[in-house]
Amino acid sequence: MKEERLREALEKLLSMFESGNLPPAVARTMIRRQAGDERPSDKWSLGNRLLMYLAGTEDARGYRQWEEVGRHVKKGAKAFHILAPLTKTRKVKIQDPETGEEREEERPVIVGFRFIPVFRLEDTEGEPLPEVDYAPPELPPLFDVATRMGIKVKYAPGDGSCYGSFQPGLKRINLHTHDVKTYFHELAHAVHNTIRPLVGGQDPVQEVVAETVACTLCEIYGYTGYAWHGWQYIKACAGGEPKQALKLVMKVLCEVEEVLERIWEVANPEERGCAA
Repeated sequence: MKEERLREALEKLLSMFESGNLPPAVARTMIRRQAGDERPSDKWSLGNRLLMYLAGTEDARGYRQWEEVGRHVKKGAKAFHILAPLTKTRKVKIQDPETGEEREEERPVIVGFRFIPVFRLEDTEGEPLPEVDYAPPELPPLFDVATRMGIKVKYAPGDGSCYGSFQPGLKRINLHTHDVKTYFHELAHAVHNTIRPLVGGQDPVQEVVAETVACTLCEIYGYTGYAWHGWQYIKACAGGEPKQALKLVMKVLCEVEEVLERIWEVANPEERGCAA
């Protein structure tokens, strides 16, 4: 019974990909930071936020900024550095778009950068920071699969660069949207990693496996508005060509089925070993 249900959903999805006849797309959403949960890093450049993530934290501030929220940097803690622009006011020539005439105007101009030391949240102690629950009112289907596998799922605002991610080393799924397809996608990565270790980065094969699994699960649970987004993502992974995208999907089909079956087994342990 389970094999038939999975196979039917997968065949329906492949048929839609091949024909291009996809249901209307739903609008994607991103989690926005709520009032009271603002962080200085929210205003940092993408490069500085990347330095923060590479330092292994999601919140970093200067020494005085931590003191302002009742926390203190631990003795011996080492800072990492971000870059802040140095500006000077200079006269620049501006051309009026309507008349074409040039005029001088004073504007701030970046003339260099300076290093600013900041410390990770994990290297501070003191008053607890406000905790905001960003989880959706209703958790997505198969949420218990991640729990049973010992994988932590965290909903939180992101930097806008992605909807979610899976960190194999931490056994954690990070979600920056309540869209159910993103949870399915990252869950597929987590399960795929138990079958064979994932390689780092945006590997096209791994991404197509996860996205095909996610779209199939959306079909099973009635979330029909995500197939269009899934197909666009798969095409991008295959270089933008629909024929190449279909070939790539067919190439990874065995892995897709293996991941789907593993998810189903974890979700329904009572069916394990049953002929049905």
